[in-house]
Amino acid sequence: MKRIVFFVFSICVSQLQGYSQKITFSEYSKRDSRNMFFEILGKFDTSFLVYKGINRKHYITSYSNEMKISKTTNLDFIPERTINLDFIAYPNSVFIIYQYEKNNIVYCKAAKVDAQAKTIMEPILLDTTKIGFFNDNKIYSTVFSEDKQKILVYKRQVRNENMTLVTKLFDVNLQMLDSTRQMMKYDDRKEEYSELYVGNDGNFIFAKETRRNFRDNSSQLNIILHKPGIDTFRNYSISLNDKYIDDIAIKIDNLNKHYLVNSFYHNKRQGNIEGLFTSLIDMSGEKPVKAVFNVFSDSLRYRMNSSEQYRFIFDNLDIRNTVVKKNGGFVLVAEDFYMETQINNIWNRRYYNSYIPGASYDYYMTNPYYYGYRPYSSLNNDQTVRYYYNDIVVLSLDSDLKLEWNSVIHKKQYDVDDDNFMSFSNMNAGGEIHFFFIDKDRYRQIISDHSVFPDGKVKRYATLKSNETGYGFMPKLAKQVGARQMIIPYIYLGYVAFAKVDFAD
Repeated sequence: MKRIVFFVFSICVSQLQGYSQKITFSEYSKRDSRNMFFEILGKFDTSFLVYKGINRKHYITSYSNEMKISKTTNLDFIPERTINLDFIAYPNSVFIIYQYEKNNIVYCKAAKVDAQAKTIMEPILLDTTKIGFFNDNKIYSTVFSEDKQKILVYKRQVRNENMTLVTKLFDVNLQMLDSTRQMMKYDDRKEEYSELYVGNDGNFIFAKETRRNFRDNSSQLNIILHKPGIDTFRNYSISLNDKYIDDIAIKIDNLNKHYLVNSFYHNKRQGNIEGLFTSLIDMSGEKPVKAVFNVFSDSLRYRMNSSEQYRFIFDNLDIRNTVVKKNGGFVLVAEDFYMETQINNIWNRRYYNSYIPGASYDYYMTNPYYYGYRPYSSLNNDQTVRYYYNDIVVLSLDSDLKLEWNSVIHKKQYDVDDDNFMSFSNMNAGGEIHFFFIDKDRYRQIISDHSVFPDGKVKRYATLKSNETGYGFMPKLAKQVGARQMIIPYIYLGYVAFAKVDFAD
């Protein structure tokens, strides 16, 4: 779920044809102000559905193929004090999994609507949790498999240096297939657990990183796997060969029956990034764990930054996406990202993935940052945040985990207290992967379209631009809804709307 806090947007429906793209701008509702939460749900037959949260009310708006508003449905079964919503979209329906608090109890429920946003499954209770007065009330996390046939709802509670993980696995009809409750020792100063990921077979996987102290990079890595119907968890200890990692990314390769674990690595506890660490785990557990360290070349460093500081250039890289190949290899996409905060006129540089240990005696672990959303305003009046989103690095590895090629897409983006116009989105067009991000010309905002091909070559396509000034596109929040079709949100004079972009074959 995304929240946009902005200051620009009033629009009429218009279209423009340029080169190989066609942009259709939507109508807007005067309710769709800068404080609106939204989620692009996808394409259903010939309409597009968008969830909107406005003043504690919940709606689904249907847009026609011409991006005219055809219907807005009030989701009156969702309470006003709802904490969080997750959506799982199917060709003709959408699951809505939501959590809300009442009398110090958090309820997790699920409902289902059809392509016209009509309720076809009344809300059912999935789980409840009693919380204390000072606890974070966002308790549950929801993930689903690539084929959307398995849905995993889980929570993690920390108390007295122990972490309790509770999971519930459901099928596509929300029939429970498996449940677990596992307690593990936990030191929040030295240990960090990743989010959970679930495969098409119902197995779920997560990682545990261990460091010597809070400021160091991780020196130990464990991958923890659970199979439905089995009481115990399987633990893989991955050798790091006296190297250090941080902020791992897990990808389940359902096609090749592998688990991929990626992270950038360091040769020293607080050293610079030297390259990419990759571990491959066979789903069956019959083959030995494979781990490879691919060092980055000086030519890659120079292409990103030719200055004398080029040896530090990889230190801000953050993994954004992993695309698996049919042959067992994969393409990894990373972005040069960091931010600075100013408190009491002192600037402090920090990384968004920096782990902040919890101070509460009894609390639940949730994802502290959702990449698709940041509020416009600062955390308080005394704090200012600067966001920097720079170059995109694309790495291709073969089935033996050897680095085949690398590509760099250059960009420099900077803003204060608002990063909704920053970063990029992808469109997978089969034979190429498109990257959309904002450039600014003298008078208006334009969307650059770069594409990376299977051999690593980069092609720059014609830019996407509005036919009027004042449009604020948000490609980071865009969603691919067809083979060569995207929905991109934007603002103009304080209102939020959506543009459909069709790309020619």
